[in-house]
Amino acid sequence: MPRYASPEEPLPPSAERATVVFGANPLRGAIIRLLALNPEGMTSGAIQRELNTTYQTVFRHLQEMESTGIVTSDAGEKRQGQRVIYVLDSSALRAALHGYEAYLLGG
Repeated sequence: MPRYASPEEPLPPSAERATVVFGANPLRGAIIRLLALNPEGMTSGAIQRELNTTYQTVFRHLQEMESTGIVTSDAGEKRQGQRVIYVLDSSALRAALHGYEAYLLGG
């Protein structure tokens, strides 16, 4: 897998299996986990440095997750020149996980 698409540290076996089973992006999972471990939030640059990957890739994932509601930011509509803090909405993440589980199990 190309360097930009995977976190530097290997995933635990159970998480690795889940990414294969569900076709999940391991870097997106690493971003979610990092935000979960830092409830005060993080900037995209801090996430990029922590995961040792490209800024553009991290930023794209953050934008997509923000559009789904599992990540929020303090940016408002003006993003240029700001230090934007991204925060995981754990209740939205749990709801998404629960909805997917219900679908998979025929609920």
